[in-house]
Amino acid sequence: MNHRNISLGGFGLGFKNYFRAFSFIFNHGLAWVFLIPLAISMVLYFSGFTFIEWASGWINDTVDAWLASNPESWISKITPSFLSGLIKVLLHLLFFLLFSMYSGYLVLIFLSPLFAWLSEKTDEIETGRKYPFHFSQFLKDIWRGITIALRNMFYQTLIFLLVLIASFLPVISFVTAPVGVIILFVVSSYFYGFVYMDYNCERHLFNTRESVNLIRKYKGMAIANGALFSITLYIPFCGVFLSTFASIVAVVGATLAMNEISEFNNPVSKNK
Repeated sequence: MNHRNISLGGFGLGFKNYFRAFSFIFNHGLAWVFLIPLAISMVLYFSGFTFIEWASGWINDTVDAWLASNPESWISKITPSFLSGLIKVLLHLLFFLLFSMYSGYLVLIFLSPLFAWLSEKTDEIETGRKYPFHFSQFLKDIWRGITIALRNMFYQTLIFLLVLIASFLPVISFVTAPVGVIILFVVSSYFYGFVYMDYNCERHLFNTRESVNLIRKYKGMAIANGALFSITLYIPFCGVFLSTFASIVAVVGATLAMNEISEFNNPVSKNK
């Protein structure tokens, strides 16, 4: 790897291999994998909208009951149809915000077994290294993927709350609000890319601390790998479906990129 890639934290490698992953997937008969996360995301998406319909109905019933017992309230002067529509719009906006923030992690958690297998399969095809299957190790890989996803989700939520608070501060809010949006995007991209890269660290017997240190070293690679996945989550309506395809590409791209760094190409490696 050249000095420029190292100085950028591997951003160039991450970006290049993300797009290289497309041809790799189709050239090696892995395209069928796209169907699995697509099906799961459709279930999550439509379950969310079903929940919104139920929640809006429940809230409307609750508000109607409260208005019946408080006829003098200023809320009673609002047209019922307008109030009902407003509640539904607010719930949809809340769902979109939460889905944009957390659906990626739901995908990572539910599809952890698939991603662990896909990362290993990509590595075998790319390098010729063989990884004998051990069910206990496979379960460990899955559990580690889930715990890393939950860890990153916690940190991302914490950063989101800090940015949200800063956005309401007087005087500086006009600066902190737009800057906060950029910060949140970069942070989410890093944490998503982190999970995809960690499957490779686990396979090479890096413990969690070693994995964290390595991925911090190549944080540019993590951001590049996770950015395109993160972007899809913010696309209204079709983002959930696009993100499923992006997640598969991200897993393969992360594996291809990490196979190019010195830590995974050293003859005296920690590889199984």
